[in-house]
Amino acid sequence: MSNRWSSDGRILLGQFSQPLFQVPASGGDLSPLTTLDASLGEVAHVWPQILPGGRFLYWSPNNQPAVYAASLAKPGERVRLLTSKTNALYAQSSEGRGYLLWWRDGTLVAQPFDAVTLTLSGEPLPVADPIGVQIATAKMNVAVSANGTLLYRSASDLSRLAWFDRTGRVLGTLGDPAIYNLGSRISPDGRQIAATRTDAGRDLWLYEVERGVSHRFTLYEAGGFFPLWSIDGRTILFQGGGNGLIRKDVSGAETQQRLTQFTEYNLNDWSRDGHFVLFQRVAPDTKWDLWILPVTPDGYLEPNAQPKPYLRTPFDEQMGRFSPDGRWVAYQSDKTGRSEVYISTFPEPRGEWRISTDGGAQARWAVGGRELLYRTPPPGNKLMTVSLTLGAEKAEPSLPRELFPFPWNNPADFDVTADGQRILSTVAANQHPPALTVIVNWPALLKRPATR
Repeated sequence: MSNRWSSDGRILLGQFSQPLFQVPASGGDLSPLTTLDASLGEVAHVWPQILPGGRFLYWSPNNQPAVYAASLAKPGERVRLLTSKTNALYAQSSEGRGYLLWWRDGTLVAQPFDAVTLTLSGEPLPVADPIGVQIATAKMNVAVSANGTLLYRSASDLSRLAWFDRTGRVLGTLGDPAIYNLGSRISPDGRQIAATRTDAGRDLWLYEVERGVSHRFTLYEAGGFFPLWSIDGRTILFQGGGNGLIRKDVSGAETQQRLTQFTEYNLNDWSRDGHFVLFQRVAPDTKWDLWILPVTPDGYLEPNAQPKPYLRTPFDEQMGRFSPDGRWVAYQSDKTGRSEVYISTFPEPRGEWRISTDGGAQARWAVGGRELLYRTPPPGNKLMTVSLTLGAEKAEPSLPRELFPFPWNNPADFDVTADGQRILSTVAANQHPPALTVIVNWPALLKRPATR
């Protein structure tokens, strides 16, 4: 198993959209251990593992996803070990020889690795095939113990985009099995879907709802995720490699254009009038905050446009969505100790109204702003609805009501049609869970007969 507890009594923590953090095992405050490198397009450091000699291993999903290692004493002086679409694991043989195990084109390979000098040697040799990868987290389905036992699952959690009605019945699916992650959005006219796939890079794909056909919208060199549609459906703003805000015509008549460069941010929404982009940005003292950027309805920056904070508190504020009339913003905050859904007025947040009552995230407006949908956290994973009566600066929400539980516990982002009658999410592509396989003394598989 991956060890995150160091010999000097600290625990390493990683979550997407943030660097690695550390906390004393005896209790105390979280403090950052690593720093994201905006020049590489880093958006997170995840899957840490303690190595011998006071060193640690982790994975970064940047422009070229890679595995890094560093010492706990000097975490900024890291070593890039290899390019990898998933995490890697360190393990030792019974003779004490260290190996780095990683995923290469569906095969688990092992390569000799010196955890003191942080260097690889020799050639990677196959251990097991095929090896699956978890959706959204790019974590290979592998666990390894200190006694030479290895456990793996052979298939990835592929899914399909799917339409649900308000009872949870699947109305149909779109596209091929893939790994959908980092945002799926329905176009304003409901005729197209922009979705991010991470099974072959990290690219935006466009799907025609009526015909069911799809095509790749971006190329992995720049990538594309968190897509936002213009109100006329002709332009998409999205987050690209290097954390740039990128504009591209849906027709493909023009090449994509990088509008600005941000660090440590995620795109959230584009107002219906086309004048504001809402995004979240992380800061050491206030964590995730909501910011706005003035833009034109066709997706260019307003002259002298500068981002400014919309909502900044000591707590996390994330996943903001403009109401259809642009007078409200729905978002999630952890100010109660867990994620809950709130709404506040726009352009200035005057007061707040809590919408969820038992945990909530990913708020979505429907029915002209008279309804708000959100999902509860796992293991419940339920889609909830709340009716709203909105005044100039007053909101009256109803009690939340369950619509249905999502069919599996790790769905991609969800979206809803303007009338609130159809919900876009994902369903598992695999009808039967793949089997788990155990290998005892896996290092013996690496021994090759001597050549004569």
